[in-house]
Amino acid sequence: MDGRLLGVVVAGGGSASLDPLVSPGEAALTPFAGKYRFIDFALATLANSGVRDGYVFAPRTDAALGAHVARARGTAGPVHRALRCLPGMRATGTPARRTVEALRACSDLVAAHEPEAIAVLSADHILQLDLRPLAAAHRELGADVTLVALPLGASEVRGRTVLRVGADGRVGEVRRARSAAAASNGTGLFALSWAGDFMVRAGALPAVLDALATDDVRDDARLLASLAARLRMMTYDPLDKHVPGASHGAYWHEPTTLEAYYAAQMDLCTPRPMLDLYNPAWPVFAAASGLAPAKVVADPAGRAGQALNSLVSGGSVIRGGVVVNSVLGHAVVVESGAEVEDSVLLDGCRIGRGALVRRALVGPGAVVADGEEIGYGTAPSAPGRLAASGLTVVVAPPAAAGS
Repeated sequence: MDGRLLGVVVAGGGSASLDPLVSPGEAALTPFAGKYRFIDFALATLANSGVRDGYVFAPRTDAALGAHVARARGTAGPVHRALRCLPGMRATGTPARRTVEALRACSDLVAAHEPEAIAVLSADHILQLDLRPLAAAHRELGADVTLVALPLGASEVRGRTVLRVGADGRVGEVRRARSAAAASNGTGLFALSWAGDFMVRAGALPAVLDALATDDVRDDARLLASLAARLRMMTYDPLDKHVPGASHGAYWHEPTTLEAYYAAQMDLCTPRPMLDLYNPAWPVFAAASGLAPAKVVADPAGRAGQALNSLVSGGSVIRGGVVVNSVLGHAVVVESGAEVEDSVLLDGCRIGRGALVRRALVGPGAVVADGEEIGYGTAPSAPGRLAASGLTVVVAPPAAAGS
């Protein structure tokens, strides 16, 4: 885009739906597809959309996120020449407040880069979207702010920020959906929900900041309502928009529940997943791990290790075990005779000899003991649990998870 877009990624804050399984305190570092973190997909959206100048806004105290961003800068090539982690917000506060603080920090960047618009992406979910058509629509609509918005079934939007849009496409009302009936716009079928990402006309930034000057901006609904009352706010539906090289359109995933997080990764194991990680026209760069390549090897008795329809990340070893339809993070070990099926194994966990694991989320550093059965109807040891959906969650004790 020849510098016409300035990219901003807003990080900071945890993911209540996934804690304490993953990413305590920082949703941007939530593992996904084994080797990636949520923030990697936001950075890929900027890079693959031709945005050369990208900034990450995060709390000053978040050393882990800063280190990850630094490693990502080294793997993403020359595209993110201006990528750096900026202390533009407090470590505590609501997502809306962090967004406001990030926008305030953009004033100097706009003066330095002179962009046409600012693309603001949230790092607490996954979005794969070509920003160039969004920028074109934003310009053609004459919008001050354009929201990435998704039509969701009325049963899916409870607790989300929903939008009522006029005939001209302008956002007229913003509120938090308290029930499916209240969210469905009277149709009972669907509601338009904000995805958390948006574009701001650079010339409108002072007016945006003026509209958000009140301390009453405590949540997403109040933030957008303040903007809608004073500015021209439009919506953009990304789901039917083309992504270069992809067989599907744009992709969006928000881990509102453990089951949603699990299901999104199980889809990656299918022959034609909705999120294509192997698209050469849309690469997603992972931060360098420094780990050895993944290895599938026979055990000392000659029993062959096997991995079928699975993603296996660097540093992992399948030593005479069998892994089917599963996602393995970094440095996972599956020992001799173990069988893992339809599961997500996060970084550093170990599946012992002869253990059976089925339809499970196994947290970082967790150990499934030799011969133990997980996912066969019995609850795991605390703090793990058996969800009502039948998904088994295995969590390492706090000392093991933090080691």
